[in-house]
Amino acid sequence: MIRMKRTKITTILLTFLLVFQSFGASAFASFGTLLSDVSTQVSPGVTYTKQQYNGGYHRAVNLLNINLNDPYTALEVSLPEPLTAVSTVSNRALQNHYEGHFVIGAANAGFFDMAGKMPVNLIAKDNKLINIGISGTKTAKSPTNEPIAFGINRNGKAVIDRYKIEMITTIGGQTLNLDKFNGTRGEKAIHLYQSPKQTTGTNEWGTEIIISDVTPSPSSQIIGQTMTGTVSKVTRFGEGGNAAIPSNGFVISAHGQEWSEKLKNVQVGDMVDLSLSLGDVWQDAQYVIGTGPQLVKNGQVSISMDENDSFAKSRHPRTAITTNQAGDQVYLVTVDGRQNGYSNGATLREFANYLISIGAYNAINLDGGGSTAIAVRELGTAQPKLVNSPSEGVERKVSSVFQVISTAPTSDPKTLKLTKPDGKILKGTKVQLAYKYALDQYMNLVQVNANDITLSVDGNVGSTSGLTFTAENAGSGKIIASYNDATGEVPVTVVDKLDKIEIQPKSVVIGTNESIQLSANAIYNGGEPIIFDKSVIKWSVDGNIGTITPDGKFIAGQEKAAGNIIAQFENVTASIPVKVGVDPVMVDGFESLAKWSADQAKAKAAVELASGSGNVQEGKNSLKLSYDFTTAEEGIKVAYAAAKTPIDLKGYPKELGLWVKGDGAGHWLRANITDGTGKQHTINFTEEHGLTWTGWKYVRAGVPANLTLPLKFDRIYVAEAVKEKQNKGAIYFDGLQSAYVNNHPAPQANPNEGAGNGNGNGTGSGQVPDPNVSFKDITNKYWAYQSVVFLSNRGIIKGYEDNTFRPNAEITRAMAAAMIAREFKLTDSKDKALPFNDVKNTHYAYTAIKAVSEAGIINGQPGGKFAPDAPLTRAEMAVILNRAYKLEGETTKTFTDVKASHWAAKDIAILAANNVTGGYEDGSFKPSKPTTRAEFSSFMERVIKMNTNKE
Repeated sequence: MIRMKRTKITTILLTFLLVFQSFGASAFASFGTLLSDVSTQVSPGVTYTKQQYNGGYHRAVNLLNINLNDPYTALEVSLPEPLTAVSTVSNRALQNHYEGHFVIGAANAGFFDMAGKMPVNLIAKDNKLINIGISGTKTAKSPTNEPIAFGINRNGKAVIDRYKIEMITTIGGQTLNLDKFNGTRGEKAIHLYQSPKQTTGTNEWGTEIIISDVTPSPSSQIIGQTMTGTVSKVTRFGEGGNAAIPSNGFVISAHGQEWSEKLKNVQVGDMVDLSLSLGDVWQDAQYVIGTGPQLVKNGQVSISMDENDSFAKSRHPRTAITTNQAGDQVYLVTVDGRQNGYSNGATLREFANYLISIGAYNAINLDGGGSTAIAVRELGTAQPKLVNSPSEGVERKVSSVFQVISTAPTSDPKTLKLTKPDGKILKGTKVQLAYKYALDQYMNLVQVNANDITLSVDGNVGSTSGLTFTAENAGSGKIIASYNDATGEVPVTVVDKLDKIEIQPKSVVIGTNESIQLSANAIYNGGEPIIFDKSVIKWSVDGNIGTITPDGKFIAGQEKAAGNIIAQFENVTASIPVKVGVDPVMVDGFESLAKWSADQAKAKAAVELASGSGNVQEGKNSLKLSYDFTTAEEGIKVAYAAAKTPIDLKGYPKELGLWVKGDGAGHWLRANITDGTGKQHTINFTEEHGLTWTGWKYVRAGVPANLTLPLKFDRIYVAEAVKEKQNKGAIYFDGLQSAYVNNHPAPQANPNEGAGNGNGNGTGSGQVPDPNVSFKDITNKYWAYQSVVFLSNRGIIKGYEDNTFRPNAEITRAMAAAMIAREFKLTDSKDKALPFNDVKNTHYAYTAIKAVSEAGIINGQPGGKFAPDAPLTRAEMAVILNRAYKLEGETTKTFTDVKASHWAAKDIAILAANNVTGGYEDGSFKPSKPTTRAEFSSFMERVIKMNTNKE
């Protein structure tokens, strides 16, 4: 830590300003167009800058500008204890943040092994070797292939330079340079091994000299200091290997016959010296941390790795540290990445050019990618927090961390921060000021009771009471906040006139006895909003339309009427038209396709105009929305009729109404509207599975209350989440209108157009549903209701004596036989005996079972049995329908639980090819699962309608 003689705060600030001006003078052009640039001094020697660029790629930059000449500023490296104990940057910053040692900023530092969590490079601190790094050959593709480090030298200056690890031993009368530290001993190499390794892990083809009783202790590893020990054991070439490493010593291990000859004179009892050096530049340094690659050298791009490697040429999140030429100014920089639309990251060369543009003389890359993280104690906050956006969505735990420290003590309040709403203030308006925080002279947060702050006004523009300012005279001035010796200022401008008033909404269409809250904006100087007390606006109504309160709440009258609402301030007035008790207003009659387009999610959709008998409810045309939910994608399928430009809704409707010609598929009919803020809201014309009718029906959707006006209609759509119900079909829309009362009456339909009866059973082409068909345990909102009605009308399926249908009951083999026999009007041969021994002639389905068996549609089971009361499985259902209706088709679709060898695989595939089934959402078919009465009804209806369409 650097400590210098304390200087006056004015000197500190002046020094900072000079430094920052030189920083700000550089053009930030290398990352493209600078969209935003916000800088804040967060401690006497540190400025935090946040930038956003767009130059084809987005870049979000966070930057700490660190002045090491400041007596209260230090740049430290924080190491985990033990070295494998990784943690996030923000957590480490919080752990090390305390009085006298405030962490102003922190960022991830050197690389570490993701598996073992050990740092991969050299680390030395206070002249002590902490970690020597991973040994072995490093290619030019490695970011740390060159021995380059960042550190603070013995003079307190920031340095980026090369290092050279030299381990020199004097042994047996020879002075030797050791090749490596720990690691795997290579051919003809000589290594030094010591704790934390337990043994050398070497083979017998070497000479190993065990040195014990080393002083100073090997655990200290003081750089530049000589250690001395005694040879306690020698293992010669071919005698063993894998020597145990003494806790108070080390092992010198040399591979090969040549070293065996050189070390043959070494004997037990010999004295051995060992010294470690990193080079003169790093001797007595506060710390050194190896990383890489180097990015900038002497003010020029100089990347110390192969730039063709993906690490260098791909755009990733990056972290770097830089120095100026004197070594007294450091930038700690991050660029977020892998987040399209926010920040794409940078290549190493792009990053290096950016660093030069902000004044870097030397720069080196730190660990980046998912590890990139930077925390800052922002102005007015008590603790550091993460300020960038990590690419993985959360902070990654890292090893070493750079921390920017302020040692300045917390002292008395010096600066108060108060805020007011933005804008000029209208005379007569009261404005509440908000107390934010108080800082001492070193920008440390201090506690102040807001009630003890006093306000005064400079400029004769108003007066104060507590934290409230009252605007009294036109002009410019400032509000001065005081607390003991601490002060703060808030500039104010007071105006005494308005250019105009704008009322929101700009018109009102409302039902009788309904209410709506209006607001007024005061405009000054041709369009500049101003702060004003809403009570200065005087509201009134023109016409017999209702009443309005002093705060702008309009209550409509009991009869239809038209008029105006008026807002006034002195001689400035504004008015908006009002209609009360109006009939529904047409939003769109779907007479033209110009306003509409199709959209879809995991489906196919198309829109077209429809006309002709049965297809139109009002006017000449309707809008047909065709959908295909049989697409391969899994999940909720949606088909939209979308307005190309959202359509304005008059006033604030209570609900929307729409004529819909349904197809009875039981889907969900919904719509989207947007409010005045652009937020989208979903409204429902039916419940889920509620679009059960065929023919025309008028439906309504309630509009949520208290939305910001104006409202717009965006789209109407049909959706289906249940995989078994995802089919193909088409529905028609006509006469979309907005209504201003709840439960508004349906409009009069065109004559002879087959309007629905309101119960979901409107008429349409094909089989006409019988409105008298009903079961007390299912309603027209049940997903398979239409299928049940369809089969009931054909006389295929029947309910129970208690007037229930029991849709979830399992259908038996006998029931299926009865339904098939009824559909095909099958009769049995009187001269043939029933081949099943478990069906008596008194069984209710005896003749049906005999008939479908003779027709080859349903076969028996082993042992001469039919199993009439056994549940019909889904696999059996597939086989029966294919045999009965002679279906054909091929598909590439497969089910996870139907192997090609399954006895019903071909029949199941044919059903899928004909879109009779899509299976379950998890991709299975569940062939052994019993079929319910509702499911069989749905499947059979689809097959019948498909065959009818073919005919």
